[in-house]
Amino acid sequence: MRVLCFLHVLCLKKCYFCVVKNGVSVSIFLCMPMKKKIGNFFKKIRIKYKLSVLNENTLEEEYRFRLSALSLFTLFMGLTLITFTLFSILILTTPLKRLLPDNTDRKVRNEVVLSALRVDSLADELNKSQQYLAVIREIVAGDVPIDTTHSTESLISSRIDEKFIEKSDAEKAFAEQYEQEEKYNIINPLTQQQNTNLVFFTPVKGIIREPFQPRINNHFGISIVVNQSKSVSSIYKGTVILTGYDVNNGYFIQVLHPQNFISIYKQATVILKKEGDLVKTGEVIALVDAQGNKPPVLQFELWYEGRAQDPQDYIIFE
Repeated sequence: MRVLCFLHVLCLKKCYFCVVKNGVSVSIFLCMPMKKKIGNFFKKIRIKYKLSVLNENTLEEEYRFRLSALSLFTLFMGLTLITFTLFSILILTTPLKRLLPDNTDRKVRNEVVLSALRVDSLADELNKSQQYLAVIREIVAGDVPIDTTHSTESLISSRIDEKFIEKSDAEKAFAEQYEQEEKYNIINPLTQQQNTNLVFFTPVKGIIREPFQPRINNHFGISIVVNQSKSVSSIYKGTVILTGYDVNNGYFIQVLHPQNFISIYKQATVILKKEGDLVKTGEVIALVDAQGNKPPVLQFELWYEGRAQDPQDYIIFE
């Protein structure tokens, strides 16, 4: 037996016809497949629903809203977009942006870097202080014998160095031998090409009477004889670090130049500069004059990093 049924779907306003077949033992309900499911989905989300607000006493409709699923979704997305935009503007135009990792100010970044460096320096100083206190404890306890030829401070420094880097017996023997050989060696055999690229000015024109002979009578400079009174010029720009008078050398002046060069002018008659003055290359800093029957002589020395240099390796004298 076949039964013809009519289904009326109000939401889609369409009719579908179905056929039901009844067997002896099995009942099968066959329906026609829905066409255009995607199109039906968009039609469903466009269905409008009415939301009414009624007065409880009079049951009158006070407010009503007509919304569909699509309009509700659109409203939600719009509110979300507006909220995101407002929060973005608030963060970018106010100091709140400093809280973001990639938008910190340059000043804040510099402070962070400086703080990190200070912490690292403090940790290093703390480590050294702990080493220092450990050596002090050893000395107080008598575990370290103090040599009578060394001060306590030098002993502490040497012990700290030994704690940081332990030397082998061969290295210690070599270091002691080298220190003994170089203890009183203040002569640097380096030449001008090896030391500096500075071009020095001639301090005074004259004849070299005594050359550079540091191993003979400790003569660490040269003696320049001039015919008459002459002005002494600075060999290079620098700062006057010392002036004074010595019984053996008379009036003298020392000038500190770039690259740790020091020039010393002795046997001067008059000193024209004082300590702390800045001098230029070739500027007159002193005068030399004859003393009695002796001709004017200038004792000139040039030092580099605490070692005497031969001025003739750096300056051309006439």
